[in-house]
Amino acid sequence: MLNLVTKRALALLMGGYLLMGASLAEAGQWLVIDAEGTMLVPGTLLVEQQEVILAEGARLTLLSNDGQTLKLAGPYSGIPEQKIAANWKEKNLVVLVSLLQGHSQPASALGGLRASSRKTPPAGAVDVDRSGKQCLSSDPVVLWRGNAISQESVILTDARGKTLDSRTWPMGEAQLNVPAYYFSDGQDYWIQRRGSAAVKFQVHKIAQQMANPVALATWMAENGCQAQALNVLKNL
Repeated sequence: MLNLVTKRALALLMGGYLLMGASLAEAGQWLVIDAEGTMLVPGTLLVEQQEVILAEGARLTLLSNDGQTLKLAGPYSGIPEQKIAANWKEKNLVVLVSLLQGHSQPASALGGLRASSRKTPPAGAVDVDRSGKQCLSSDPVVLWRGNAISQESVILTDARGKTLDSRTWPMGEAQLNVPAYYFSDGQDYWIQRRGSAAVKFQVHKIAQQMANPVALATWMAENGCQAQALNVLKNL
């Protein structure tokens, strides 16, 4: 059986490891959001003074908590410049780490979006081709459709079927603006388009505008709008 001195020594040692792990997490300044030709993958959080080595042809896109991006191209060897915003919060990058790691296997999440034959909505837009949660971050709300080759009639209704708005979506236009006052946070809505299946989505409405794309993507991810959060990162 361990004596009291040994137990205390082990406790101090384990406490040191825990503190060291916490300090490394808090020191993370850059988040890998896109990568090619390197062992680093989207969702990797670089810690303070971590050296990055890129062979010729490799590339890396890093994101800081204050929304700044840093693009590196090989050959490169060095420590990316560290920046600490005045309102720096670890939480934002931790949420985005989880988002990217959950969507980057086996390929890059952002690379997958770019490689897809289907166009992707602009950052913050509501994709009316799919049901699910939608985060509204602008006024007016921007509706987006993947196929704009025809003119369509569009009807917006609440969960009970009451018509809130009816308008025409012009041919050739992928985006359609709808006033934000039609929507309330946490409520369900239907969009019906002629010739297309009705789409149901639950709204999460932003309380105040966010200029920082990291904060915006974090808010979207936390509210279940992962596709929109990835689009925000893709558009950086």
